[in-house]
Order: sequence, then structure tokens, then C-alpha cells
Amino acid sequence: MYADVDRFVEECVDCSSGKGRPPNPGPSPGNITPRQPFEAESMDFVTHMPKSARGNTFLLLFQDIFSGYVMCKPMSSTTAQDVAEAYEERVFRSFGASSLIRHDQDPQFMSEVFTRFRDLLGSRQRATLAYRPQANGQQERSVQTVIRSVRAYIAEVDQSDWDDHAERLMFP
Repeated sequence: MYADVDRFVEECVDCSSGKGRPPNPGPSPGNITPRQPFEAESMDFVTHMPKSARGNTFLLLFQDIFSGYVMCKPMSSTTAQDVAEAYEERVFRSFGASSLIRHDQDPQFMSEVFTRFRDLLGSRQRATLAYRPQANGQQERSVQTVIRSVRAYIAEVDQSDWDDHAERLMFP
């Protein structure tokens, strides 16, 4: 009976025309394929974190697009100046300037301050399309993994030590 139903559905004109063709995912337009580690970095904020004992409520993630290596910086504010300083501390001091920085359209990343900082580094900047997180899917997936990992390691019920654990989990 299963074979009969399967054959009927395959031969049914209404069934095949109603479904349409399966999507061909292929590479996303604007995909970045670096040739070496730390040639291209992506960055994103984890927001809505509970206030830590050190006053941090944000977690800025940096990810090497080539290797997937993730670095983080707990932050108390998200100004463009703070983002530039965090990049300099976490990425530039250890690995040098990336030739490309990918990010979403957060105002901090699109600001004149950050653009000038990027120009000083000699890096290009590429923002993903608005409301399209899959354009930076590797980074968005890392955000989920980091949040889950941090929550698993938090010792206190009020979660005021999350920033300490986040730094340890990322092997800075």
C-alpha cells in the first residue's frame, strides 16, 4: 500500500505543481571564504545578559571566519569606542589586523568612530543585510553556543558571575 501511495503522489500533477521545486541552498551571496586564519573576523553582541558583579551586561563575540575560533569580551556599554578598544585588546594584539570585519547592522559597528578605527587598521568592513541573521550564520550559531555554555557553568543563582565564566570558556 505504501508503494501505491508513493507512486500516486509522484505521478499526481496537482501534488507536484503545488509543492514547487525544493530550494537550492547553494552558497549565500556575500559569503566570505578567507584563505588563512584571522584574515576575516566576524563580530556580534550578546545582549540581555544579567548584570554581573563587575557591572557587565553585554558580551561582544569575535570569531575567526576561517577556523571558527571564538573570543569574547564582557562589556558594560556598547559604544563604538568600547567596541574598537575591545577589538584592539582581543583580536589585534594577538593576531594583528584582519583584512575584513563582518558584522550585523548594529549602530556601534556602523558608526563613524568604528569606521575610522577600521580605516586605521586597513581593514574592510562588510555588514550583513538587515533582519537576515543567516547571512552571518557561523557567528549567530556561536552566540547560541556561548550563551548555553555560560549558563551551564554559572555558579550563582543570580548569575552575577557570568562574565568571569565567559572569559574562561573562551580561552583568552
